[in-house]
Amino acid sequence: MTYVIPFSVILEVSDFIDLNISKEVEILFLKKIVKNFNIEFIENNDIERAIDILERYAGLEINFSDAVFTAISERLKTNNILTFNTGDFSKITPLGFKKFNVLV
Repeated sequence: MTYVIPFSVILEVSDFIDLNISKEVEILFLKKIVKNFNIEFIENNDIERAIDILERYAGLEINFSDAVFTAISERLKTNNILTFNTGDFSKITPLGFKKFNVLV
């Protein structure tokens, strides 16, 4: 199975590790990501779709990162995602699917 990680997620996790653990662990994390994942970069259409998602789910605590993650998943035509954020993703209906299939 090929695992894809949005570049935006790498930024978020890397910053979290740097601020809360250490630079050494951040570097180790980045080395593991490059070795074990395909990195998916954000496209303009993903941002446009993310805006649509933010507007649609304005009453929820969906942030831009969640919306971009959703947009990329839709573009890749998958509802299989790895996330610890099951609460938010259980409330989003991705295009072409009834729900996300959280693989935790």
